[in-house]
Amino acid sequence: MKGRGVGRRVRPPRELVTGVHTAYDRGLRALHGRRALPRLIYHYCDATALLGILQNRQIWATHTDYLNDEDELASLFKNVANHLGARHSKGSEFLVEQFRQTSEVGATFRRTLIGLGVYVACFSEDGDVLSQWRAYAADGMGFAIGFDPSKLRVLSDHEANLKRMIYGGSAEEQIVTGYFSDFASALAPFASRLHTYGWPETTFESWVQLRISEFLHEVAFECKHPAFHEEREWRIMALRGEVRYRASANRLVPYRVLDMTSAQDEKLMPIEEIVIGPRAPAMESTRVLTYLADSLGYGHSGITFRRSSAPYRK
Repeated sequence: MKGRGVGRRVRPPRELVTGVHTAYDRGLRALHGRRALPRLIYHYCDATALLGILQNRQIWATHTDYLNDEDELASLFKNVANHLGARHSKGSEFLVEQFRQTSEVGATFRRTLIGLGVYVACFSEDGDVLSQWRAYAADGMGFAIGFDPSKLRVLSDHEANLKRMIYGGSAEEQIVTGYFSDFASALAPFASRLHTYGWPETTFESWVQLRISEFLHEVAFECKHPAFHEEREWRIMALRGEVRYRASANRLVPYRVLDMTSAQDEKLMPIEEIVIGPRAPAMESTRVLTYLADSLGYGHSGITFRRSSAPYRK
């Protein structure tokens, strides 16, 4: 049986549909505008991972379900209502309700809605953050590898995307409310007739929620809880490639391999510097890394080595 009244509805005007798609495009441009590349992005790791990365010229992109943020991909959806709370104007109640319903579903069933195949490798634009040393680099005994993102082959070949994380707050609010305002402007000229629109196979409300869902899912990939703001994180998201598995902490973890070689030289990675952790032996590490880098083709001075300035002991 068809939904009540759906068959009697008329298709929305082309101008309305075009305006909604334009709102989506403008929202994505605002999101992409935040991604001016930093000079370097740093991958924190222990000595075992460092050696594997240098020798294999690869980094593993891990499935997001296995990262350390339990709100992964859901943080944005939980904030949408607050972002819109004081911003919507009279006459936009219909759209506010569609945003509310979409964000509630997204927060609850995010894995089903977003998909099961999101694989990311994590970096920071700061190569010397104490919390990063403690969490990801053997409690300060590890290293931070500084890559030049503008030279990565995996990005120039469009095998992956580089995303800058948003930690709630005003940046996230501006993206959501900007999209909402553009969407509301597209609907405004037709406000008195919205209840008459639809298609034989779906309601206008369902179509609006699908459009909202598409945009919020794109933004959700770049949002984390504010508690992680110190990480200043960038992520490389693997778009394709074979899914492999590794054992970690008694779990089987799916991942994809990222080719980290330079777009100019497939035998080298665009590594500018390696920061030695605050608890690692600086002189010994520098000496060994210099010989290792030379043996791999970087030369004695191709990579800069420096010690962390964090005064961390244990």
